[in-house]
Amino acid sequence: METQQVNGKSRSNVLVLCFFVFIVLLIFASIGWQFASKQQLAHLPANSANSNTLAAPQIPAGAPNALNMGMPGGKLSITNLRAPLTAAHMKNFTLVAQPAHLSLGNGFSTDAWTFNGTAPGPTLHVKQGDLVVVKLVNHLSFGVTIHWHGIDVPNSADGVAGVTQDAVKPGQSYVYRFFVNTPGTYWYHSHQFSYAETDAGLYGMIIVDPTTPTYHADVDYSLALHEWNGSNNQSILAINNTVGTLSAAARPGQWVRLRIVNTSATASSAPQLVTLIGAPFKVIALDGQDLNEPQMLNETPIPLGSAQRYDLLFQMPAHGSVTLVTASDTEPQHYQTAPAVLLGQGTVPTLLPSVTKWFDLTTYGRPTQTAITPQSHFDQTYSMVLNNQIGNSLGRMGMTYTINGKVFPNTGMIMVHEGQLIQIHIVNQSNLYHPMHLHGHTFTVLTHDGQPLTGSPVRLDTILVPPHQSYDIGFLANNPGIWMLHCHNLLHANWGMDMMVMYDNYTTPFTVGKASGNSPD
Repeated sequence: METQQVNGKSRSNVLVLCFFVFIVLLIFASIGWQFASKQQLAHLPANSANSNTLAAPQIPAGAPNALNMGMPGGKLSITNLRAPLTAAHMKNFTLVAQPAHLSLGNGFSTDAWTFNGTAPGPTLHVKQGDLVVVKLVNHLSFGVTIHWHGIDVPNSADGVAGVTQDAVKPGQSYVYRFFVNTPGTYWYHSHQFSYAETDAGLYGMIIVDPTTPTYHADVDYSLALHEWNGSNNQSILAINNTVGTLSAAARPGQWVRLRIVNTSATASSAPQLVTLIGAPFKVIALDGQDLNEPQMLNETPIPLGSAQRYDLLFQMPAHGSVTLVTASDTEPQHYQTAPAVLLGQGTVPTLLPSVTKWFDLTTYGRPTQTAITPQSHFDQTYSMVLNNQIGNSLGRMGMTYTINGKVFPNTGMIMVHEGQLIQIHIVNQSNLYHPMHLHGHTFTVLTHDGQPLTGSPVRLDTILVPPHQSYDIGFLANNPGIWMLHCHNLLHANWGMDMMVMYDNYTTPFTVGKASGNSPD
């Protein structure tokens, strides 16, 4: 009997060991798949813009053949949701998707896919009320689109491959038309293979100036933070077109507005931190939406999740310079001298402050009336539980990122009717940050961990949900169509963290999958 017990324990130990080895193998498989994804984007040297060595993105073998994201039997096509051909005030642009080899300073250069030969692409300046017309011309060897992040465009102009259009094939062109009714700081990027294409340079900024300014600024700069893939697969952060110091002109006494966007597709788990050295500053807008009565801050770390925008306002001191510095993504985080933005005359300080308590959007500014509150009557309430686990996504085995335990395209739909007020409860059960982005709408942040905000009302299109925390958001369903809701750490989206907001009775002629070649994430 004793021998049998010992053998039973031995067999049990063997089973435990086998299970442990199986889990370790799965973890290594996950790392391998995601390392392969990064390697696909590895920036190898090239001799010219026409000899770009980046590997063209490919649809995973396990992707569906033809998946239609519209409502079965829907009678309304999203292709009818479009802006007019002309208007009293129009702005026209042409963006050419093309390969380039970029030199970003400090001896770092990289192959890239770009708009008009630069990354970031051209900053598009328009005015509130303009009809914006953008012609996309594709000179790359694979399909591209443009998504207008944060702008409430008509659904047919949203730029999501397989949902609102087919990807623009090599040698072809496509015209986007939309009104810009809300001033603010926005950006654009490809939403075909968005993980690969945005990471490799297909992004830029769009600034909508107000007809009546709410803030005076003597100088106004747009800054894009972007992680590039360097040697040994290490991420290298750039601000606009440099990994070094970007010099910006500003005179003593002038008011300066900095519009900052985190465009990184594969940002580290933690958000990108920035702060100003040399002058107090205000955060006057989040995701293009003004805050009410913002207060002055001093060297406060500003956390930007992927796709988020922060507008900072400050006055240049009578003497000396002001520097925007970034923090490393290692723990514990510390500020670093490069990349940096130097405003005025001087040099980047060598002695930098410690990283202190992060900016808290839930307590900043002053309360005021707003259309949507935690006490509003909501017509529909949905819950989204965010997590990650070893699993299968489109035939790939690795670390998947789930919504309610499932990966796209099995994550379901948020069904809405035009005119409804919708509430979404977002719970992050993982150890990672998830910047969740809703296309086509701006939402109001209602609560954080169940507690209402005590500062200014906050309206966003991308909310950074920290590990093991929750947010409630609310929005008015006032822009019909089929809209993505996904994590904007695009690695997470590529491995499953996507779903759709579906207005009832709408359908689309486009499909996602191998037959069409459309892959939105």
